[in-house]
Amino acid sequence: MAKNQHINFGIPGWSMKERMEALFEKAGYDLKINESLGTAKIDDSEIICFFDRAKEIAPLIEKGALDGGIITKTAALETSSKTKELISLGTLYPFSRETKLVLGAPEESAIKTIKNLEGKRIITRTPEITKTFLKKHNIKASVEYSDGNNQAKVRSIADALVEYENSDNSFAANNLRVIEVIMKDEVVIAVNPETLKNKWKLEKIENLGMLLKSARLAEEMVGLVLHASNGILKEVFDILPALKKPTVTPLRGENWFDILTVVNKQDLRNLLPKLKEIGCTDMVEFPLNKVVL
Repeated sequence: MAKNQHINFGIPGWSMKERMEALFEKAGYDLKINESLGTAKIDDSEIICFFDRAKEIAPLIEKGALDGGIITKTAALETSSKTKELISLGTLYPFSRETKLVLGAPEESAIKTIKNLEGKRIITRTPEITKTFLKKHNIKASVEYSDGNNQAKVRSIADALVEYENSDNSFAANNLRVIEVIMKDEVVIAVNPETLKNKWKLEKIENLGMLLKSARLAEEMVGLVLHASNGILKEVFDILPALKKPTVTPLRGENWFDILTVVNKQDLRNLLPKLKEIGCTDMVEFPLNKVVL
């Protein structure tokens, strides 16, 4: 590496602060975010962190002020930032369903379809995406930026809203109806197109992304080791899911085998009773730090 070579990398905070610090720690980094000072520091001299909201980071990546950073797909679209998505980190939260940007209205509202929005007032954190969506459907409506808990306040100040919906079921909790899914959102590592031409910077960001993604995947997986006799191996293989094929090792001097595999945490609660029922023994579950596919 050339002397003083580094990457300028955007780290999103506020609502994502705790999750960012936890994920980086699992990936092997010590990331400290100070929201009051607006700073982020990491124990890697080759990474200079820039801390801000994803919507502020995306344009800076496009302009080249940052080599790359962690943003959302909606942040890039809302700010019309031309960045290159390098790695998807998904929803960031274990077992969370995909995040969607949706158009909704109160259950008791007469707004049932997109056409019913003509002349209505819509609040949203993504006004540009909303305006583009309405234009596509030839609807003229008033779109106003609104932050905070839009699901709770839409009845008081607007007719409809465009907001994020995921596993917290905030729409149902506020008696709101989803009228249309505008797009699916996810957290991604994005780079400036020029970064793709710099071999060292690209490799540095790709390696960082690989570690973050593997740490994220490991949160949903566990390792499982068990013993099974030769007579039930086929049944075991039929039951066990695996990233690839399980590792099977003969036990010395016995007609038994040691089987090692990786499974989804939520699947395991159904798998263990089935494996025990067909005759598997000595089943041990163990945590994983990283899963690299």
